Amino acid sequence: MENKPTNPKFDISSLRLPANYGATFGVKKLLTNVPVSKPSKQQFFRAHQSEEMVFDGFLLEKKDSQENYLLVPEVASVVEAIVRPVRLHAAIDRQNNVFLVPVPLPNESGNRYQSHEALAQAVELSKTKWIRMNWNGGVKSYDIFEAAADIPDPEWPNHTIDQLVDVGFRGKVIADIGHPVIQTLLGRM
Repeated sequence: MENKPTNPKFDISSLRLPANYGATFGVKKLLTNVPVSKPSKQQFFRAHQSEEMVFDGFLLEKKDSQENYLLVPEVASVVEAIVRPVRLHAAIDRQNNVFLVPVPLPNESGNRYQSHEALAQAVELSKTKWIRMNWNGGVKSYDIFEAAADIPDPEWPNHTIDQLVDVGFRGKVIADIGHPVIQTLLGRM
């Protein structure tokens, strides 16, 4: 039995949604979520090229709850052994999801761990190429892979780094030593 189109004059491909179908309906994606994390090992990404799209701050990573907090310097100095200074880079994946990549900054003597240096190099490379990275425990560094296809540059949303950080750390900014997270870390709760 031969499969014939039910209507030979009808082009079935005309039913396919375009990649930007939401724009055809006059809708706009709102900025409601900005993850703060390294890209996954399957995720090709780009970092924004502009130096205006980075944000230096003190990051507290609670690995048990997978939560990240941004601390004001005065609070960070109280718990300095468990926070780290980072540079947050605005990044985007192939699906146009924006996220912030925290890259630890060098210490006072200008040094950083090999893995942190490899992450910084990967982010720098991603400013001009679509890359993905995968942790290689054998060498304690990241293997970096460049996309084989000629992928167009990302279409960045019109948001400032401050807006991205504000959304990424909504409810996760610690500006007072009395904050419950800090009190718990100090053993007072």
